[in-house]
Amino acid sequence: MTVLEELEKIDDDCDKHGIQFVKIDDNRAAAEYGIDNVPAIVYFEKQIPNVYDGDLLDEGKILRWLLDQLEKDEIEDVTDEMLDKMIKDGRTIAVLFYDNNDAKSIKVLAELENIDDECDTLGITFVKIDNPDEAAEYGIEQIPKLLYFEKGIPTIYEGKLEDEESLLKWLEQQTSSDQIEDITDEMLDLIIEKMPYVAVLF
Repeated sequence: MTVLEELEKIDDDCDKHGIQFVKIDDNRAAAEYGIDNVPAIVYFEKQIPNVYDGDLLDEGKILRWLLDQLEKDEIEDVTDEMLDKMIKDGRTIAVLFYDNNDAKSIKVLAELENIDDECDTLGITFVKIDNPDEAAEYGIEQIPKLLYFEKGIPTIYEGKLEDEESLLKWLEQQTSSDQIEDITDEMLDLIIEKMPYVAVLF
């Protein structure tokens, strides 16, 4: 039995819960989201992608995973390609660069889950990424670290990530203030590469 035949079995169940199940045969589109191996299932909620990493031939597990996605509200893991696409699209996002095998990262993540809904209210999409190479592209040497992106411009949060109330106040400030942002030289290279017009005060 093929993956498609298995998924056809849960299509009606997905419809009942308001989940539209579609398919696409386009490797370039898959690559845009960091999908290297197909077939793959990606669930989108509020335009944020979440990749299913279980058995694609077990439609019961897939359905349970999809329904869990509806019920739980957590900071979504993204691939570097997904993150690049969100930044390029000019979305307002907070990105936690973390290590899934690091105790401090996991502790910080648990704290930040408490302000995910507030970020949604502010119009900030909160995501996380476990990718040291992507962190290095932004000049991040120690993780966990949080970057805020507005119109593609990154700002580093220098406060304590364990203090979610202070972070939330800082994020509120970022959304309401118009100030020239301090950046690293790696960030400058990325901005110049990705933005058509950039003015820099050295």
